[in-house]
Amino acid sequence: MQSNIESQLQWLIDRAHISDLLFSFAASLDNKHWAAYVENFSDGGFLDLPDPKSTDGARIVLPKSRMLEALPKSLGRYSATHHISTNHQITIAGCEASSRSYLQAVHVTGALTDHWTAGGWYDCRYRRESQGWKFTQVTLTALWLEGEVRPIAPGA
Repeated sequence: MQSNIESQLQWLIDRAHISDLLFSFAASLDNKHWAAYVENFSDGGFLDLPDPKSTDGARIVLPKSRMLEALPKSLGRYSATHHISTNHQITIAGCEASSRSYLQAVHVTGALTDHWTAGGWYDCRYRRESQGWKFTQVTLTALWLEGEVRPIAPGA
């Protein structure tokens, strides 16, 4: 049985690893390192996003198995993105965890002044695996949008 100090130390280590995973999530998107992004997810993990074309709250669920194909077609179309993840509220229960983190994401569609921005939060679930903590679910809730969200020509 772990002592109180050992369990507190393990909690801090786990929390730091989960926070690092959230940072990797954002940095992988912004650096267009699609394979690194996908490796942040557990097998069977998925991303749950609002459908930007929907007016009735429909959502898009993207399983890990399709991410490597889908990401370059979606975020790869932008000349740049900038995802900021803050206020990591992390709860750990053994080999599972959950979090809510605030986000702002900028999507540059052409010139640096041609962009749209979203704000909201990510609700995430995690599992401790032999390789470390991995996402099992990431759910994006957009609270606000600024600028015109419009499709751009692939390869632009």
